[in-house]
Amino acid sequence: MIGELKREQLQKTEVGVRARAFIVSALLIPLNAYWVGWMEAVKWTGHPTTYSLYFNTVLLLLALHCVNNLCRKALGCYLFTRAELILIYFSLCVGSALVGHDQSQVLLAVIGHVHYFKAPTNRYEELIMPNLPSWLVVTDLAALRDMYIGGSTVWTRQNFLAWFSPLLWWWSFWFSMLMMFMGLCILMIPQWVQHEKLSFPLAQFSLHITERGLYQNNLFWLGFIIPAFVNTLNNLHVMFPSVPEMHTHRINLGAFITSAPWNALGWTPINFFPFAIGIGFLLPVDLLFSSWFFYLIWKIQRVVVASLGYPTGGIGNPPYPHEQSFGAYVGLGLLTLWTAKRHIFETLKSGDQKDYIVSPKLSFALVVLGYIFLVWFSIHAGMQIQYAILFFASYVLVSLTVSRLRGEFGAPVHDLHFANPGAVMVQMFGTKPFTPKTLTVFALYYWFTRAQRSHPMPTAMEGLVIGEQLGIGKTMWLALWMAIILGIPSACYALLIPYYRLGAASSKVGGAQRGFGWEAYNWYLIPWLSVERKPNYGAMCFVFGGCAFVWLLHFCRYYFINFPFHPVGYAVSGTWSMEMVWFPLFIAWMCKAAVIRYGSSATYYMVRNFFIGLVVGDFVTGGLWNLYGAAFDKEVYRFNE
Repeated sequence: MIGELKREQLQKTEVGVRARAFIVSALLIPLNAYWVGWMEAVKWTGHPTTYSLYFNTVLLLLALHCVNNLCRKALGCYLFTRAELILIYFSLCVGSALVGHDQSQVLLAVIGHVHYFKAPTNRYEELIMPNLPSWLVVTDLAALRDMYIGGSTVWTRQNFLAWFSPLLWWWSFWFSMLMMFMGLCILMIPQWVQHEKLSFPLAQFSLHITERGLYQNNLFWLGFIIPAFVNTLNNLHVMFPSVPEMHTHRINLGAFITSAPWNALGWTPINFFPFAIGIGFLLPVDLLFSSWFFYLIWKIQRVVVASLGYPTGGIGNPPYPHEQSFGAYVGLGLLTLWTAKRHIFETLKSGDQKDYIVSPKLSFALVVLGYIFLVWFSIHAGMQIQYAILFFASYVLVSLTVSRLRGEFGAPVHDLHFANPGAVMVQMFGTKPFTPKTLTVFALYYWFTRAQRSHPMPTAMEGLVIGEQLGIGKTMWLALWMAIILGIPSACYALLIPYYRLGAASSKVGGAQRGFGWEAYNWYLIPWLSVERKPNYGAMCFVFGGCAFVWLLHFCRYYFINFPFHPVGYAVSGTWSMEMVWFPLFIAWMCKAAVIRYGSSATYYMVRNFFIGLVVGDFVTGGLWNLYGAAFDKEVYRFNE
């Protein structure tokens, strides 16, 4: 079921999608990209794409929904059907993912860093530039100087051509990767929706907020008022310090624990994010429990390791949280393929298309062709063939897991910081097996492996699932392709335009363009090329241990009824972003468990409106204040940080 209606009931309420929905999407995708880029990269605030539910697209959907209702009152008819609103929403979601914090923002930083920041002290010319494929980076120093200093425009002939040539190669790479993701979505959706009955909780949110009866519900407005009051009060405090502040963010428990070994807990923030509490209430209760429970287990691991005298924290140190998380993601990806293998093989063999939006054979061809191109591209850039194959095999498994987290859990975060495939391979095998060019390509690929927060695959999959439920699956498929084709260049130029105008290295612009490129080369590549690293057998064991543990949890849930621990909760809870939302998810778990234990299904659906109100109220008021700050260059309260 989607929302409270079955698929057949939803399809009866919808009509075909008209051209106006595609036109509005095409117009809004570049504007939305500029807004996201301005918030995240220029003003360094808001960061909507660091969470799974993007407040900017929710705000735009609500705005279109309001316009729709005003048109009905004024003209007697709706401007958009519900299906058209949902199509526009998911097109904007895909566009937002492409310009997101872990996609184009890192791409521009990585390819525009080395030739501008090279200096005798950093050894870039000695170690990096001989191995750097010149066709994949910006080499024109004058064009780079204009961008980092500002007071120029990207549209001059020299500046435009300096970026266009390497970006054209990267766009072909990006398009092939997204083509592979789209094919994987089509192949996996029938298995997950029809056979495993995954509910895609976050995808349902767009249906919840376009239900006509929601806004007549008093509990919804009660939930709306709470974050609206907090956001308004705290923004007034920022503007007028004499106004009292309601401190709800980053209350660090670790600051109160100073004695060893308990101080190894480190940063343990308590946040009261209304939107995260509201989202959490919509998620499965067993997964909510596993997420915060395993988060505490990760903290206990640090204490145990510290008590044994080992250093904690950092990359490659016990208890190897990044390596465990990577192993868990890969293990879940393998588990996903294992459970779906029979269905996919039988479908490809028979050619049966009844459960598929488009031909499964076409989808499989997209996956194969996309994967082959990515491997060829990597070899052409200098990577050894065996490691190119292994790199993208592991990345595909991580991508499947991120999509699974969203489909089964509705995970509000899924970052996997400090555990990209290249870094993990170097941890496991040392630097000796890899040529300098292979290590350099690992660093170049930092732009899509730094973290997995704005990963486009789960967003596209959610759109296809809801499109199928609304009876517009093929139309949604076409809309998402349009979003990809328009979104890729929009994601890059939405950043380059303000960079050239304001100066990417100036105080007027946030640290994305400077910091992300520095990370790729100075955290990873320079140390790899400077000193030979031996295999880290501890890291290797914990990668395989994380993989094996999720399989163990899976089989325990299969053979033991009501087994409380879920492998998805273990995988998602060990990374940085869970620090931000573990406590809101704990609150949501307590509330939902109480409703399920002491109430009925009617009670749940009634109370659910309150928690939807928390999300909408936080996103609307926080988003509007953020829009005000971005438009008038004002500091505002950061409601989600």
